[in-house]
Amino acid sequence: MKKQLPIINFAFLIVLTCFYFYDRQVKNVETFKEIQAERLSIIGPDKNLYISISNPERQALATTHGIPHNPGSKRDLPGIIFFNRVGDEVGGIYYDGTDEENFAGITFDQQKNDQIMAIMKDEYLEGGEWKRWYGMFFRERSDSIRVEKLYDQFLERTKSMTKKEKDTEYLKFKKHLDSEINVYRMFLGREENKHTGLFIYDSKGNERIKIYVDELDQSHFEIIDENGFKQPLK
Repeated sequence: MKKQLPIINFAFLIVLTCFYFYDRQVKNVETFKEIQAERLSIIGPDKNLYISISNPERQALATTHGIPHNPGSKRDLPGIIFFNRVGDEVGGIYYDGTDEENFAGITFDQQKNDQIMAIMKDEYLEGGEWKRWYGMFFRERSDSIRVEKLYDQFLERTKSMTKKEKDTEYLKFKKHLDSEINVYRMFLGREENKHTGLFIYDSKGNERIKIYVDELDQSHFEIIDENGFKQPLK
């Protein structure tokens, strides 16, 4: 029996040690009734940012491999931004509004690019009347062209222009993006004109198929050619 005592004591010591560390682990998990913060960042052991929950003033910037696309800028967008383990932004949930506008959305980004699928809604006051659109849309984006670089080039090209000239150039720039770079391919939802349905676009962003019910409850099925002309149904 005396020979067994050291073994029993050693086993008892191991149990006490395990209990001590387990108790410390449990005590390290704290429960809070409320946390107030301007921004909450969820990070990994390597300090990689995975989730940013923030007010508009402190929101995380879009990044690729942890490097901001527009360093020194502000995002001004409250919500939740998601990042993967290599530091790329991959999507998010956003929302904001004033007395004249209200918008929100859930977005999913293409690999090392911007959003290609989203559920979004926008409401704004115009001429005393509320305009609204909401639904799900798909985009198609180029893998070889980054919008951030094109935008930097646009800023450099227009920095000496007047505001009116810049606004004109921006409309041309946006038209180029929407027809060549960030192309709409499908929208399922309600448009500003109160048409609710399915709207499909070609690879150039031209509307080609429309299946919808209008504001007078009339149903429509339209096929449109590449030049924008409505085609007879076969």
